[in-house]
Amino acid sequence: MQSDAIIIDPKTRYLIKTLSRTHRKDYENYVINAIWHRLGNPNLEVVSQQYILDTNKKSGRSHFFIDLYFPALNLGIECDEAYHAEVGQAARDQHREVTIFDILYKITAENYEAIHIKVTGHFQELEGAISRAVERIQRRISELNPPLWQIETPEGYYKNKSTISISDRKGFSSINKTCNVLFAAGRKEIAGGASRAYFSLPAFTGTELEGYKLWFPKLAIPVIDEQGNQQLIAATHTGWHNQLAEGGAVIIERNEKNQSYIPDLKKRIVFMKYKDQLGYNEYKFVGIFEHNRIENGSTYFKRIDVECTILRK
Repeated sequence: MQSDAIIIDPKTRYLIKTLSRTHRKDYENYVINAIWHRLGNPNLEVVSQQYILDTNKKSGRSHFFIDLYFPALNLGIECDEAYHAEVGQAARDQHREVTIFDILYKITAENYEAIHIKVTGHFQELEGAISRAVERIQRRISELNPPLWQIETPEGYYKNKSTISISDRKGFSSINKTCNVLFAAGRKEIAGGASRAYFSLPAFTGTELEGYKLWFPKLAIPVIDEQGNQQLIAATHTGWHNQLAEGGAVIIERNEKNQSYIPDLKKRIVFMKYKDQLGYNEYKFVGIFEHNRIENGSTYFKRIDVECTILRK
């Protein structure tokens, strides 16, 4: 089996990973790979199993997953289930486990266009549906003329930006990488070892970020499932039980081992650890937060800004 280490090109690695995420759904896997290859457009970004919120429940569900999604077109391919007779299998496919990455990079049903493809029936019918889908996507490309898709390093992505935003779809592989790219910290990026999760940087002195601190917590996210029950996704660590709540606007911090803990009142630039769609650990900016209140042993931080200044040398 070929390892990731052998696949050096990031776009090749990404496409191999994302186009194989439906490997337990044979019909869907055939359709999305056929569409991608018939488009023959490596400059169009594609995402498989895109998480989508449907707050109005037009689909009958609060959320679902798009089999193949084109972010620049806000258009997706939804394969109608091939397992109608196998209710248990259909339920598992429809309600797969939601991940932190899904929540952080969700889209909404508003203005989203779906192309439905029935994956049962005769071969000629399926091929015709795939061809019509490809034609529709090509027309959308002509209408919108989206920018060329390229996979950039964090250095390249933020090179010409003056701020980082919660809407940016680019994370960082380590705490030191985050500090170096965004705040010119000059830290050594050595693999292994533990990094502090809450600290300030000398680079902040004399800038508009003076007095701020960086925070890299392990956060849990409350998710409401289709049955209306709340569950938390993410790991806890050494007694800390921290949640990103209210759609990302609030962080609730609690330490089971130190009930008398009182946080400082510094404004916090917060990055959340998660696994991306390829399974790699990354840190994503989720906003600037400040202390709000202490209630029932938990400390509440309220988001005060969705952007943060990037510092240059």
